[in-house]
Amino acid sequence: MSQSSREMAIRDYYASFFDIKGLERVIDFKTFRTREFGFASSDNKFFRNISFEDPSALHDFLVDRTPLHAYVGAVYDNPPTRQSPIHTLGWLGHELVFDIDLNEYDAVRNYICTCQGADQLCNRCWQLITLAINIIDETLRLDFGMEDIVWVFSGRRGIHGWVTDSCGFNLTQEQRMSIIDYLTVIHGEEETARVEDRKELPEEFRKRVEYNVFRAFLTDVKRKDLLNVGLTTSRASNIISLIKHQDGKIDEIVFREFNINLARSNKYDEILRRWVPRIDHKVTIDTRRLLRLPFSIHGKTGRIARILSTQEILNFNPEQEPSIYPNIVG
Repeated sequence: MSQSSREMAIRDYYASFFDIKGLERVIDFKTFRTREFGFASSDNKFFRNISFEDPSALHDFLVDRTPLHAYVGAVYDNPPTRQSPIHTLGWLGHELVFDIDLNEYDAVRNYICTCQGADQLCNRCWQLITLAINIIDETLRLDFGMEDIVWVFSGRRGIHGWVTDSCGFNLTQEQRMSIIDYLTVIHGEEETARVEDRKELPEEFRKRVEYNVFRAFLTDVKRKDLLNVGLTTSRASNIISLIKHQDGKIDEIVFREFNINLARSNKYDEILRRWVPRIDHKVTIDTRRLLRLPFSIHGKTGRIARILSTQEILNFNPEQEPSIYPNIVG
């Protein structure tokens, strides 16, 4: 599509549909005027150290300038400007954010589905994202006492988890790193990445990971999948029969039977390596990071970076998300 058609579509969206009020579910409007924003223009120029007096000023900017991408960052002691860039200001805080993207799984996605390359995804490999959300969300709530967590579709191949509790806003880089360390089960992105020793993981977290990962693995599992992780033919048949008897439900009986047999086959690490959450550590740790503005447009796909409800997360399919670009899908 032409640049003028794209800019018209972007302007129409921001003028008529942009949920400026919904943005308050993610960022605190009380500190709006000293928060940093950044933008990428249609000719791929990037600008940051920008601030706005209030949300309506941001809205006007989006309509007038039609940026290809819009980003939001940390809060400072004074409004960021070109004359007063963020490195000259006092940092006050940034929401704790977790970035989960299918790119992080590219080394192991071939075990999950047949998708290849950066532009392909399907319901099967998207289960990796859903699984990561479930584990991270539950761990933050139960193990860290965080309550206000918002999950935002990136507009393309990923999800951002925003912890909007005040307890996460002022965390230092070191404190954010400690949370990442707690959530880390594998070290590295490659297919042979090292898996953390079970004894080194907090017990409740380890049990939560195993339960969620093994349930995900067993959902729609085929006999060949069980044979590939070392189960004998008879044991694989027994588990398939149990699942069929439960109409596909992975209950405690199925889970326990699989866990026992998996321990015998010594394939524990192999399954975890392929299924456990893969978090972009840099996004969480960098307290001055700019992140895609919720409810803004992903410039490449034309899809909206929107908040997902708990129910939506379970059945979400990014390929079914509409694009604002005419005659464009993805």
